[in-house]
Amino acid sequence: MSGVSTVVITGSGSGIGQATAARYLEEGAAVYGFDRAEAQPHPLPGGPGAWVPVRVDVSDPAGIAEAFETVEADRGGVDVLVTSAAVGFPEPFADMTVASWDRVFGINVTGTMLSIKAVLPGMVARGSGSVVVVSSIAGRTRSVANGAHYTVTKYGLIGLTRHLAAELAGSGVRINCVAPGPTNSPILTAATPQDEIDAIIARTPLRRIAEPEDVANVIAFVADDRRARQLHGAVLDVNGGLY
Repeated sequence: MSGVSTVVITGSGSGIGQATAARYLEEGAAVYGFDRAEAQPHPLPGGPGAWVPVRVDVSDPAGIAEAFETVEADRGGVDVLVTSAAVGFPEPFADMTVASWDRVFGINVTGTMLSIKAVLPGMVARGSGSVVVVSSIAGRTRSVANGAHYTVTKYGLIGLTRHLAAELAGSGVRINCVAPGPTNSPILTAATPQDEIDAIIARTPLRRIAEPEDVANVIAFVADDRRARQLHGAVLDVNGGLY
């Protein structure tokens, strides 16, 4: 993560987002953690980086604009954006409501769109910057823990990444996508009984589900302009061989 100084991570209050915040704090970055939670624990007490929690619902256009204005005022721009905020509900399609559909799309897709739109003007003006969109194995096949709305949003994030990779050609800004498999984080464990998790592990060639840190390390790699400078519009599967 050479040269990275300011990082914004959405969904930083738990799971992959929190682990990614800890990873960047270890490297000494200023990390702005966007989350809906009332309070966020410091992901890495005593780390050399600067931790700035920002309470915001990423699906709220006014709220997300204000949050990024805070970062701009403090730091003058964003080097890396990681969009990991997500929600999902284990609803059968027949029982799905428009309200739950809209909520999942609001956080997972609209929240990602609003966050990327907020950082791109500054990144393009500087001719540098990296965006990492967190999708899911659900965007490759289907969700193992959540409903159709979650699966559709995760497919959409892969499409958004690939479309923006083309639009950003020649700008100096890179955008890539990470698609984690089942991960030991609240979005899986809160909705999935242990026997089902055990069955997933049994189907996974590596015979384990990911820890959030496993995914955070891949995010940090793909965002790095030195180590991953030729990656643009890529989708990296982090799933232990589960397809």
